[in-house]
Amino acid sequence: MEKVWEIKDPESYLRKKPTGPKPAPREEKDPSKAYNLSMFYWGGGQLYNDQLVKGAVFLVSQALVLAAAVLFVIYDNELLRSLRASGASLSSMFLGGEALLFFLILFWVSNAADAYRIAARTRKTRFRGTNSRVAPFLGSLVVPGWGQFLNGQPVKGSLFSVLAIIECFSILSVVFTFLAWPLLDSGDARFVIEEIFAVCLIIAPTAPLVWTLSAYDAFKVSHDDLLKEPLWERIKAAYYRGRTQGWVRGVFPQIKGTFLLVLFLIFFIIVVYYWFPTGFYAEVLASMQDLLRGRGMTIVPELIGKLLERMDAMGR
Repeated sequence: MEKVWEIKDPESYLRKKPTGPKPAPREEKDPSKAYNLSMFYWGGGQLYNDQLVKGAVFLVSQALVLAAAVLFVIYDNELLRSLRASGASLSSMFLGGEALLFFLILFWVSNAADAYRIAARTRKTRFRGTNSRVAPFLGSLVVPGWGQFLNGQPVKGSLFSVLAIIECFSILSVVFTFLAWPLLDSGDARFVIEEIFAVCLIIAPTAPLVWTLSAYDAFKVSHDDLLKEPLWERIKAAYYRGRTQGWVRGVFPQIKGTFLLVLFLIFFIIVVYYWFPTGFYAEVLASMQDLLRGRGMTIVPELIGKLLERMDAMGR
């Protein structure tokens, strides 16, 4: 048997070898927990992710916002008088308040998405969603997109979150503008406020549809783990099921829920169209036009008038 000579580096014997304990493996965080914490209070998910400075800054920011809101409710008259004395108009202050409201809603949702993203980075494997079958549905009932993040679908959750931000701002803007309109000073700022009101008035009625779609999607995905897989993997799985089981037995049962939802929406549209004729909507719009015109608005009543003219022409 031949001898085998092993040549080693003599300097390797002079190097110091680590003798201490091996570093502990990095803890894998739960993205759904991080998202939940940041939705309940700003910075909660960041603190859970060991981002102590960022979490503390977000938490203090929320405390300051709440304190400012309480102080405004208590000392609103004194504050408004002080701002009027400095030359600021109520319309410009209201417009600034709307901008601040939009920023706060955006920051609230964004800080939760940031916590989810950081927690997902700590994992060696892709987060496949929470084990709960109820939490995603309830989350999307509160804020569209919440349930999608809990199901491990951040892209879809981000899309619904953007819609939720727009819808929440539109609803609040319509309510606040309608209540505060008689108090606002005339000028360019008031004209911009009415333009925002007109856009939000068009967007706000679509809120029930966004909430329903988000809640339905979260409920459906939470009860089918295959739907939590990436889109390409689901397409391949459907293709193989179609080849092995046939398209009727292998594919149709997977999409029958969506198919039934589409049929329900079509049926709902048909019933609403025939149950509530055009005259019904014309009366509602005319009443709204008179109400807004009585509040002193001009843009929205004019748009409603043009819409009524178009509906009358179509009815003929």
